[in-house]
Amino acid sequence: MYEQAGPPPILGDPIAVTIKRTAFALTEEQIFNWLRLYGTIESVIIHKFHQELPTVKDDHMEIVMKLRRHIPSTLPAHGKKVLIQYKGQKIQCSKCYAFGHTRRYCTSNTVNWLGFIKKLKEEENVPDSYFGVWLEYLRAHEAVVASEF
Repeated sequence: MYEQAGPPPILGDPIAVTIKRTAFALTEEQIFNWLRLYGTIESVIIHKFHQELPTVKDDHMEIVMKLRRHIPSTLPAHGKKVLIQYKGQKIQCSKCYAFGHTRRYCTSNTVNWLGFIKKLKEEENVPDSYFGVWLEYLRAHEAVVASEF
């Protein structure tokens, strides 16, 4: 399990960021585009190998970057639900997707995955092309909700 102990990295300091669950479906440019929203890329992507089978490539990658702001632990990158991890990463609630607390201590309303995508799109101005099929699911969901009224 990944350890998130320790203080958050100081924004602007180089930090190793691990990208997981890409299913080998994302290009390096697609990963770079998402990560550039949160900081400056300082290295090439290093592809990880399976711990027990060292000749077998895993879908985990690592990159060094300087953060301008903290990265959510899950990103809707090009139709994949990609996990992001780095030492000292801020805790993100799995109920409301806000930073700073866990589901256990959450007093906010529940935000589902599509609601989190909508927030990224609208509040953080993530380009539509970064989401892939997630936007189609969001539009279909919004159409169903609108038809219920």
